[in-house]
Amino acid sequence: MTANGNRYVIAAVDYATRYTVVAAVPSHTAVAVAHFIVGKLVMVFGPARELVIALELNGEVIGVLVDLLQARQVTPVPYRPALLGLVERFHRSWKDMVAIFVSEAQDDWDHWLPCTAYAYNGAKQTSTGFSPNELMMGRKLRTPNELLRAGGVSQIGAFAEYHRKLVTRMESANAAAKQALAMDQRRRAKYYNRKERHTTEFTVGGLVWVLKPPRGQGITKLAHQWVGPATIFQSTGFDNWEVTRDDTGEHLVVHCSFLVSSRCPNESLGVVADKILAELREESDEATDDGGAMT
Repeated sequence: MTANGNRYVIAAVDYATRYTVVAAVPSHTAVAVAHFIVGKLVMVFGPARELVIALELNGEVIGVLVDLLQARQVTPVPYRPALLGLVERFHRSWKDMVAIFVSEAQDDWDHWLPCTAYAYNGAKQTSTGFSPNELMMGRKLRTPNELLRAGGVSQIGAFAEYHRKLVTRMESANAAAKQALAMDQRRRAKYYNRKERHTTEFTVGGLVWVLKPPRGQGITKLAHQWVGPATIFQSTGFDNWEVTRDDTGEHLVVHCSFLVSSRCPNESLGVVADKILAELREESDEATDDGGAMT
């Protein structure tokens, strides 16, 4: 806990521009997130059309807020970190930066948090070729290095001319960023397809094993990782399937990469599980490694 009573960090990333908004809060609750969305996002940038919110924050409060904003909510599937990769990347970056300046008591990290957001939004992103602030605000942020040397001040001229140049500059930057993102997506798709472990197609009514790694204190590698068999109930889109466990009746929404046919030999399940988990660790690193170097 900091001297200001803050314990947690809430971050929001615009996936089109990579622009990041961040705040330190005393509690990690849906109400705190709702206040953050309204105060830091809606009242500054306007209502979003689509929100990707961590699974553990789903609830009545967030549901009502999403309805009021007339937005579409996208919920990541458990154990698939790629959808929240940009947010995880920022969390990793601000922790690395704050660790350099935080006091020995580690009770002032929230003081440095805005500085990390400034640096992050001013850094060139490898995927877009621009800094988030350029794409969101239409201009580069001045860095500490620039403040160390004298610089000239240019006159903006008439407001109409300034607006025309700003719009032209932002349109050009966004067009170039779209091309860079398309190239980056093709590269990632090629990387993913090269690692694709199987081409199994699942159908409604089919029987499958579900990978559900046990978690918690005292869990060993020998613990059982597969549950089921389960019956596929329906597709929920984005390669996700709703299944029902035959032994408990539990309903689960599972990504296809966590399913194998019930015809898979029992002696092969352990090898398959290890391979899937190893690929997920690589995918997580790849998904979160998307930020430019801080300056």
